Amino acid sequence: MFESARFATQEDIDTFTFLHAMSRSLIAEHRGGDYWLVKEALQNSGESLFTEVQQSETSVCIMGLYDDCPVGFLIGEIYDLLDATAVDICEVFVEPDARAVGVGETMMDSLTDWARTQSATYLTSRALPGDRALKNFFERYRITARLIEVARKL
Repeated sequence: MFESARFATQEDIDTFTFLHAMSRSLIAEHRGGDYWLVKEALQNSGESLFTEVQQSETSVCIMGLYDDCPVGFLIGEIYDLLDATAVDICEVFVEPDARAVGVGETMMDSLTDWARTQSATYLTSRALPGDRALKNFFERYRITARLIEVARKL
């Protein structure tokens, strides 16, 4: 048994769609999940999103595997930031039963390697305030808070 990552292929569309739906159903467990779904989440259906990323020259979808079985995904997108090139981690998800075994790390390593081939000098992303595991994951890669967005319901 081992963890690995690879770039998604067209054959991954059904698995990605399943994992994407699971990510959406589990986000409600986190404080701010409802806000993220409306304001920050990529808005297409899983199948449409997968197709869009596969056809994009500035985006990548990385599949995380455990024992060659896809259990997670990471979507990254190139953009300009402070007169430099950055890669934004738009979404990252690993099935709950497959967390803490290194799948996320292998996806991040693959993304970091890809970002370097794109001459990126920054990695960016977002984490919900109650998602300590994701914040800790990002901090292991020295991705730290640069902006904290606040909101109040009136």
